[in-house]
Amino acid sequence: MKFVLIIQLCSALSGTCEKPYSPAIIFDTFYNCGIGGYSIAGSKIKEMKQELVNKNKLYVKFGCIEKNVEEEDA
Repeated sequence: MKFVLIIQLCSALSGTCEKPYSPAIIFDTFYNCGIGGYSIAGSKIKEMKQELVNKNKLYVKFGCIEKNVEEEDA
């Protein structure tokens, strides 16, 4: 089994999240997916203007979904 990272940009102000997306990265372990999620989430917030993040109370939500990669190759 492999793990796929799913990311969403959310606003605590409006209580909404954008449509989830997945970077084209497959992780071998749940642990590595989690570490990757925190790293990518931090990078996404840093890419945005601080004023925009503060005004809209933006945050990044992520999760790791287990996926049987071998089934897709068949």
